[in-house]
Amino acid sequence: MHPRDARFDWKAFAAEAIPTKTNFVPLEIVLTDIKTTFGEARPALILDAGCGVGVVSRYIYSRGFSVVGVDINESAINNARKSTAGLIKVSDERLTRYLNFSYADILRPASSVIQANAFSGAVCQLVISIIGTDQDRAALLTNLFNALRPGGYLYLSASGVSDDINPMYAELYCSDLEITKEPYTYLSRDDQGRALYVTHHFSEEELRDLLQAAGFSDIRIDKKRETSSRRNSQSANFYYCYCRKPL
Repeated sequence: MHPRDARFDWKAFAAEAIPTKTNFVPLEIVLTDIKTTFGEARPALILDAGCGVGVVSRYIYSRGFSVVGVDINESAINNARKSTAGLIKVSDERLTRYLNFSYADILRPASSVIQANAFSGAVCQLVISIIGTDQDRAALLTNLFNALRPGGYLYLSASGVSDDINPMYAELYCSDLEITKEPYTYLSRDDQGRALYVTHHFSEEELRDLLQAAGFSDIRIDKKRETSSRRNSQSANFYYCYCRKPL
């Protein structure tokens, strides 16, 4: 178990500096599936777990869904709430479509914010890579599973092992192993070399095993080579996972 406390790191992180990927093409796959499966009069409800300043939440809302975004960073949640000013129209209220942001810990069991069996879909973008230990990753997936209604969809993206395409990551995996005590896990640092948070890179097999252990079925995992979330000059592997809570 590595010594850093991910909760402390992300509570204290500068909201405006939280890394966010804005490639929504993979996300559209699961949003389309949710609309097809839950074509109800009331817009389907989506949980954005680890929403940061709400970039992904606002996009999902713009696609016709109700969204609850949660994050452990209170400053980020305040920024997300401010960003919705003027976004919600009277017509949305008539459709009972809403966009809410809540300060909450997604590693805690179901609460008034993240209720069990309440969501048609859950989105978790890169959070599993930076949430902490292997036990924390398992707890995250268990809570997302419990939050979904039967048949609900999970869209999850994660950083992938990248030493085969980028020697910088090979060096980080090796140099930080004594600190993290876990293969393919390293300290993400700022430009001055100060440690910001711990990042874990997954293999496809590891992700699949975690999703299956949490109870998910119909698992599909796509691998893509893209620009790093924090380093525009660096390439990395990313996984996009699509699965469901069984009916």
